[in-house]
Amino acid sequence: MKYQLARNLRYLWPSSLTMSGKTASTTNNIVQARRTVQQLRIEASVERIKVSKASADLMLYCEEHAKKDPLLMGIPASENPFKDKKTCILL
Repeated sequence: MKYQLARNLRYLWPSSLTMSGKTASTTNNIVQARRTVQQLRIEASVERIKVSKASADLMLYCEEHAKKDPLLMGIPASENPFKDKKTCILL
């Protein structure tokens, strides 16, 4: 049914308005190139910093927040929600 409808539309649609395969491919290439250029412009406008500065900032942040990190400092037994409340007694 869809194929028959498409075949009928081809006869009704003026051939000057339909794109040939080559024209559609060229148009698609142009659209893709514009998207690529737009993405490259966005990436080029991003402010960059040196790796040495970024790593120094990251180390400073880690040192400042180390006291609050439960993986480094541990969780007090009184605040640990995963600690067993009851002990297991074997008879």
